[in-house]
Amino acid sequence: MMQFDAMYLILRRNQLTAMGIREKELRRALRCCLVRVRRGRYTLSQLCEDPAHSVLHAAAGDPAVTLAREEGGLRGETEALRRQIATRREDLPPGAVFSHLSAALIHDLPLVTVPGTTVEAVQAGRARRRAGWRIWDREVPPDQREVNGGYRVTTRVRTLADVARDHPLLLSVPMLDSAFREEPALIASFRELTAREVPLRFRSAADAAFVLSDPLRESPAESVCAVRFLEYGLCGFEPQARIVGAQGEETARVDFLHRESKVVVEVDGEAKYTLGGRDRDDSFRAEREREYAIRNLGYRVYRLRWSDLFRAKVFLQIRHAMMTESAAAG
Repeated sequence: MMQFDAMYLILRRNQLTAMGIREKELRRALRCCLVRVRRGRYTLSQLCEDPAHSVLHAAAGDPAVTLAREEGGLRGETEALRRQIATRREDLPPGAVFSHLSAALIHDLPLVTVPGTTVEAVQAGRARRRAGWRIWDREVPPDQREVNGGYRVTTRVRTLADVARDHPLLLSVPMLDSAFREEPALIASFRELTAREVPLRFRSAADAAFVLSDPLRESPAESVCAVRFLEYGLCGFEPQARIVGAQGEETARVDFLHRESKVVVEVDGEAKYTLGGRDRDDSFRAEREREYAIRNLGYRVYRLRWSDLFRAKVFLQIRHAMMTESAAAG
C-alpha cells in the first residue's frame, strides 16, 4: 500500500508577503513557478532559475516535497483533487476526517473518473456544503479512522463502504476490485462493516457494488467494463477465463468470456504490453498470434481501448453478437 504522495509545499498569501513576494512579484511567479490552488493558497510547480524566487525554492528544498504537475485528462483531474486535499489538511474541521473519494485517493485506491475537486470529509453534527468542501454528517468510531501520511482519514475498509454507499458503481467497483485483490481479508471486513454501519434503506447501493465486485479482474479498466456490461444488460461474462483447444490444451486466458455465445472481450492498455520489461513490439506480435488462435476456435473477439469503455456503440455491437450467436446455436 502506497503512502499518499501529496507533500506539497502549501503557502498562504501572508506567508508569501512575509517572504518579500509582493503583488507584482506574485503575478510574475504565477507565470513561472507558482500555482494558485485556491483563494489564498499556492504551491510550487517547478524550481525555476529566477533569483527573485529563490526564497520559494529554499522553502521547498526538501526532496520529499511534491511539485504540482500540469497534466491533462484523468491524471490532471486527479492531480487537481490532490492539491485541494493538501491545501485543506490544516483546515479540516475539529473531529472530522477525510472520507469518500478524498480518502480513496489518500489510500491509493483507483479513481477512474474524478467528478470535480470538492474535498469530502465526515463529521458528526450536520451535513453541509461550503466552498470546496462536502461534509457528511456521520459518526466515525475510533477504529475506523487513522492517520495516513499526516492526513486524518477514514480507514481503508470504511472508505470503501462510504464510496459504495454514496457514489456510483463506476467509482466504487474498481476500488473494491483493487482492494479485494490486494487484501482478500477486506472482503469479510467490508461485508461486516456495511451490515453493521449502513442503515438498511441505504444498503442496496453498497450491496450492489459488492455483488458486482470481483478480485479476479486485473485492472480498473476491466472493472469499468464489468460495470458497462451491467448497464447494457450483458450478463454471463466470466473474468479471466481460460479457452481450451480441441485437444483440451489451454489456448489463452482472456479478460472476459461469454461461453454460450463464444464472445471474447479484451480490454487493452499500453501498460499491458510492457509489463515485466517486455518489448512492446514482441508483445503485440504475440498478442496477434494469440488472437488468431482464439478466432480459429470460433470465438468472436472484441478489443476495447479505454475510450471505448465510455461509448455505447461497442457494447451495442457486443450485445448484437451475443444475441446472434445464441440464436444460431439454439
